Amino acid sequence: MNHTISTNPFDLTYSESVVEAGPLWENHCHSLYEMIAVLEGDISVVLEGRCNRLNARQAILIPPITYHAVTANQAGSYQRVKALFDITAVPAVLRGCLEEKTCIPISFPAEQIDEFREIGTAENASFYEPLAHSLMIHLLYNVIRASSPPEPQGSNDFLKQIVQYIDKHLYEKITLDTLAAHTACSKSTVCHLFEEKMGISPKQYILQKKMAMANKLIREGVPPTQAAIQVGYNNYSAFYRAYRKFFRVTPSMPIT
Repeated sequence: MNHTISTNPFDLTYSESVVEAGPLWENHCHSLYEMIAVLEGDISVVLEGRCNRLNARQAILIPPITYHAVTANQAGSYQRVKALFDITAVPAVLRGCLEEKTCIPISFPAEQIDEFREIGTAENASFYEPLAHSLMIHLLYNVIRASSPPEPQGSNDFLKQIVQYIDKHLYEKITLDTLAAHTACSKSTVCHLFEEKMGISPKQYILQKKMAMANKLIREGVPPTQAAIQVGYNNYSAFYRAYRKFFRVTPSMPIT
């Protein structure tokens, strides 16, 4: 069961289902913030190749243009609330703090489980809009207050290095040659190690991030021709084709 509640400026979807262990959502990224709050179940959210486990009463905030996938760790009942929102949905006083936070799981009060569930199953969604908005702001405060964890042992330095490079140079043309030079590895090694950890080729990873960033810029009012340049496309026709193939709409129609 899925129940979507539009609570301007947050869009919340309550989901309730019985799942098998395994992937729930394949690797992807998009131009909005995403909050996943688990009410019941046991899942893992993999962010840029790093795994975060969420149990009941835990939530995680995924920033825009962050590559992620979701997996059920075991079969059983799964209840969650997902929220998609732009940074403008966040009170101005919190925006700077939120943009600096690391993606880490946080716990939320037990009483909020019943409130989220009540909202998710309600027929009169508009009646609960103020409560849904309040719960989201509360979760954002919890994210800001959470302490960042230490670097995990055995973290993949190669993956971290290459992801940081791509994020920093997303506005440029990035090739396998530049990635190989940056990591002091051969192009074949870069492809093999990256795909082994991320489940996608560097080329497709870069394309997804560029398209998500372009969509974000267009949603913010940047003309498509300028958005194309800002994500490394000097040829607008090539950008237009890539955008339309990826989103199945033209650049003049930003995806929400």
